[in-house]
Amino acid sequence: MKDSKEISRLIAEFEKQEQALVLDNLLFKETVDTLRIAEEKSAVLNSIVESSDDAIISKDLNGIITSWNTAAYKIFGYTSEEIVGESILKLIPRGREDEETHILNQLRQGIRVDHFETRRLRKDGNLVDVSLTISPILNEEGSIIGVSKIARDLTAHRKAEVVSERLSAIINSSDDAIISKDLNSIVTSWNDSAERIFGYTAAEMIGESILKIIPPDRYTEEPRILSQLKQGNRVDHFETVRMRKDGGLIYVSLTISPIKDRNGDIVGLSKIARDITENKLMEKKKDEFIGFVSHELKTPLTSLRSYVQIALHKARQQELDFIANALSRAEIQTKKMEKMISDFLSVSRFEEGKMQLEISRFDIVGLLKSCIEDASILSSRHPIIYEGIQECYVNGDIEKISLVMTNLIGNAQKYSPEQGNITVSCIANDKNVTISIQDEGIGISEKDQKQLFQKFYRVNSEKTRFISGFGIGLYLVSMILDLHESNIRVKSCQGEGSTFCFDLPAAV
Repeated sequence: MKDSKEISRLIAEFEKQEQALVLDNLLFKETVDTLRIAEEKSAVLNSIVESSDDAIISKDLNGIITSWNTAAYKIFGYTSEEIVGESILKLIPRGREDEETHILNQLRQGIRVDHFETRRLRKDGNLVDVSLTISPILNEEGSIIGVSKIARDLTAHRKAEVVSERLSAIINSSDDAIISKDLNSIVTSWNDSAERIFGYTAAEMIGESILKIIPPDRYTEEPRILSQLKQGNRVDHFETVRMRKDGGLIYVSLTISPIKDRNGDIVGLSKIARDITENKLMEKKKDEFIGFVSHELKTPLTSLRSYVQIALHKARQQELDFIANALSRAEIQTKKMEKMISDFLSVSRFEEGKMQLEISRFDIVGLLKSCIEDASILSSRHPIIYEGIQECYVNGDIEKISLVMTNLIGNAQKYSPEQGNITVSCIANDKNVTISIQDEGIGISEKDQKQLFQKFYRVNSEKTRFISGFGIGLYLVSMILDLHESNIRVKSCQGEGSTFCFDLPAAV
């Protein structure tokens, strides 16, 4: 009986030990799991700290640095080995030492320091602008045992601010209206000159549609401009009409650029609008004067040419060679004056909307050869060669295409060296006929090519200063071809000559 009790006691004691062992195993496993989780969290935290673009630094209450991440090295220039164990004062410029004491006092009062902007000293002695976020490091009892700092480098931000301030100053002091808008045509910025030119204040326009200053008959310009910008084409010096707050219309020259985000996507438009109303009115008066004078000169010049022709005929009959030669030269000059006056009148009619086309089917090759013959009579200093097909019919206004050819061949003669070849060619396909005029002249720079077809524009160089002209010939050519839904094109290189070409629709 006694042995039975002893056995029961031993069994009970064994069971207690077994339970204790199981409990110890569970506690050990829980401790291991806790340590593993803590290690994982620590690894994640270390990874975040090391991959941060901001300097993350910790120090004790004596200002001794206790940790230093990779970004701190990039910003301040010190490696972790060089700086850990050193005083934080190593980074603080003279005159700013009291900032540390002030910050520590704030932290002791439970006040967190956020985005404190200051300057710190790099290893190379240069100063760097930084934004500091500072937090206390607490022990288990809640006492401060150190300080953690996050320092963000503000250098790029400061540079961007300076650039932004300069741009703002330029925009605000500009005599041109500088306006930006989003892709829905809503105005997002409006400078002082925009207010002066259009009459609306920034408060009245920002958030409103740009259509507020566009006359209704010009609404289609906006989608057309946006389409060009989306194709990567910048819009330069686009002349149009806009509407002021008082309802008055003004002429403006627009330069329009896309506003792009970091990905290169267009998010808006920037417009520079220059008021050219005064210039346009002066130009209109000048055109009216030129038109009037040209018209008044045409009648007496026609009579003068008739008298010269009669006198030339009699001089040749009487074999008065000197007089005949002089009158022949006078007749050539009257032809030149007639052409010049005709050009001025054509420009005037076009700009008044009075130039109308009389479309007919005609042999373009016959017209080209006729123009070559006339040009050769006026100036025999340049051989003019025709190349291409011998017969080809097109649809167009024969008189005005003749004017185009006269101007293009005349230009080739003026800007070519003596005996320099001029080649007129004509090629055709199923739909179009291409006419080109090639010379061996002085050539045209890329800069001048962009403005070549503007009214009164002349190339200004040493080689052109003694060549006469008013700068309306190519302008007239461009206008006439525009009426034919065609355009004049130029290929040129300075010193190597130029080629002008255009297309006309082939006639069936």
